[in-house]
Amino acid sequence: MFAMAGEPLTVPPRRPGAKSRRPRVERTLSRDAIVAAALRVIDEEGVDAVTMRRIGQELGTGGASLYAHIDGKDELLELVFDHVAGEIPVITPDPRRWQEQLKDYLRQWHAILRSHRDLAKIGLGRVPIGPNSLVGMECMLAVMRAGKLDDAVIGYGADLLAAYVTGSAYEGSIWMSGKAATPEAGEAYHRELETYFSSLPADRFPTLISLIPALMGDPVDDADVRFEFGLDVLLRGLVGRSKR
Repeated sequence: MFAMAGEPLTVPPRRPGAKSRRPRVERTLSRDAIVAAALRVIDEEGVDAVTMRRIGQELGTGGASLYAHIDGKDELLELVFDHVAGEIPVITPDPRRWQEQLKDYLRQWHAILRSHRDLAKIGLGRVPIGPNSLVGMECMLAVMRAGKLDDAVIGYGADLLAAYVTGSAYEGSIWMSGKAATPEAGEAYHRELETYFSSLPADRFPTLISLIPALMGDPVDDADVRFEFGLDVLLRGLVGRSKR
């Protein structure tokens, strides 16, 4: 998918006893290998750990060797994000069930981002324009158009849905790497927070205290429930704003 154009480098035979100027791994270095290595680092250490030097170490070579294939860290992160975007199956729009199709597409996108630690951070504040991302964008827009939404609603709505999915996935990654690193830790934090809210002066925070059960939810299943709630609210809103 990310193969470079041109013929592969031909390495001349070594003279007996001559020292190689490059580690052996560099001869098989490619964009695919670099992207795969970066994704491994993200899964294990997070997006902030990705540097050209760190990826070079992962591949057993120097960071400078990567520049023959990648312009720099920014391009590498874009390539990783686009590679993962290719995991989302393409949907053939069906006007009769477009809302469920769109929800299913967004669920899969959200799940894939969540499966790669804080990968969603890469998608914040930028418009992915890689080949896989463009295919996904076309798919999502086509499904929305099958629902006969106004063009303006599709334009704003697509951006809103992308921000919701990416932001939700990133927030989840922060949550899972901090207060809820384990199910037990997550439940303990919920109990601590609930105890704190309950201790607040009832005369100053009567509404907050009365809504503690609804605000806290279930520490185990609540993330999925809240995500589904958001999808439903957003789609209902888009349909309501459309004049068609």
